[in-house]
Amino acid sequence: MKYILTVIAIAIFTSCTIDRRIYSPTQINNPSLREKSDHSFSVSYSTPAGFDFTGGYAITNRLAVIGGAYAYSNDDHQTANVLFFGSSIWNSSVTADLLYKHQGLHGGLGLYFPLSKKKDSYVSFFTGYNTGNFRMNEHNVRTIHSNPDTVMINDYFYKSNIGRYFLQGAFNAYLDRVELSFLTRYNYISYTNVTTDYPQPEQTGSCLPPLGYSKNSQFLDVGADIKYFFSKDGRLGLTVFGNGSIRLNKKEYNFEYYDYRLGFGLVFKNPFKKK
Repeated sequence: MKYILTVIAIAIFTSCTIDRRIYSPTQINNPSLREKSDHSFSVSYSTPAGFDFTGGYAITNRLAVIGGAYAYSNDDHQTANVLFFGSSIWNSSVTADLLYKHQGLHGGLGLYFPLSKKKDSYVSFFTGYNTGNFRMNEHNVRTIHSNPDTVMINDYFYKSNIGRYFLQGAFNAYLDRVELSFLTRYNYISYTNVTTDYPQPEQTGSCLPPLGYSKNSQFLDVGADIKYFFSKDGRLGLTVFGNGSIRLNKKEYNFEYYDYRLGFGLVFKNPFKKK
């Protein structure tokens, strides 16, 4: 019984030593739109490892729609050492190999309009919804260093649907072949249909929704992107982007998350529009 209680206590104390990052920001969809029928698309690679497809179309000189898809797959390896002080001192170590997979679609509707008569700077506002799913697989090895050592091997998974309502704004400056944009986006996140085989101490220790944390959370993204086109007609170009994420509803304990996304890709602007 003493050995069982010790193992349970160690499991509880080591549950917070592994950072299980169940949230990752997506690329902010920021199409190049200046007038009716404008449309642009981009395909990009970013880190944490993944691909994004984004696009937008101007229905009128003020109204536009956006949409896209993403697929991320990221490996992570972590190690930690833990000391448990009970009737005696136990030294233990834990290693974890984690695989995170995200995929989803988004769509939105919004307005864009020029800030000057030259129409070389615009602001835009979009709102929409991102529907997706997430899965985390973990191979976990815990070693209690004694004489002899005790090794415990576990394989866990956590999967969930993730819905994201978003409201975003952008400032876009058009400088000949270069477009410079500053972006911000508010996200209201919901984790639903959660299935997992993580033990309760692991779920509460890592604050996994909904047992260890609320199923709802809020994040704010702030970022920028630069587009450079190879010709003045703006048919094809390169894009570089980045955004950082911060949690808005902070509590004493929170689940871990990736707080940035950086990437580059190709952008196709008005590929079918006649000049």
